[in-house]
Amino acid sequence: MDIDQSIGDEEIVVGDRVDIVAQMGQVYRTMIEDRLNNGPFLVGIPSRRGVFMQVDQDDDLYLVFYRETGRYIAQMKVIALETRGAVRYMWLLQKTTAQKNQRREAFRLLISFDVHIFEYGSTTEISHAYWADEVNAVSTEEVNSRDLSVTGISLLTRKAYELEGRHILKLHMDLTPPGVRERMPVNTTPALYLTATVKRCAPWRAVNSFNTGMQFFGVTKNMSEGIARYVLDEQQKQIKRRRLL
Repeated sequence: MDIDQSIGDEEIVVGDRVDIVAQMGQVYRTMIEDRLNNGPFLVGIPSRRGVFMQVDQDDDLYLVFYRETGRYIAQMKVIALETRGAVRYMWLLQKTTAQKNQRREAFRLLISFDVHIFEYGSTTEISHAYWADEVNAVSTEEVNSRDLSVTGISLLTRKAYELEGRHILKLHMDLTPPGVRERMPVNTTPALYLTATVKRCAPWRAVNSFNTGMQFFGVTKNMSEGIARYVLDEQQKQIKRRRLL
């Protein structure tokens, strides 16, 4: 990812108490100690129970800072490590604008089903019932969902996706295993095609995994109502299953 020289309205400043999201998804609390000529930031390498966070030069991290207007996230790159006495530091270069972490607009259902991600071109034409151009589309990867709402979806991906990047998602929400579905003459539930924009992509607990959040766009009223019904139905099913345990 190229360094973005245009930093957003809310800037990181010396003295900010910040959260660092490490490669494996752990969150550490630290502080911005200094800044070099409006360039990289000097940050103390945080520790937990006496063990320093594992970090190497060229690692990509996420930095979270807070303002009265909300919570902001920016991607950073470790460009140097430094030790001063017993204190360890890292120099972080900001790679993306600070993105405001919006409050969730709808209830999110924790659920896992398979999702196929395709590239989205400016000339892409899509039908929510059936996407006729799928054969010619560039497939990105097949992944699993983590949660779903009327406004968006969270995915566990193997690739890091660019913020604000657009994609087409093919959702199989009937929870039928892919191998079984392929052998069925008629799917119990047709695949659902949605267009979505990447709003979050942070390292996850597993190696080479990312928690990628996408926000739907171009969704019709009928589609939105259908997703809402699905989320409500599945929520009620989960509640019933928990009561039986």
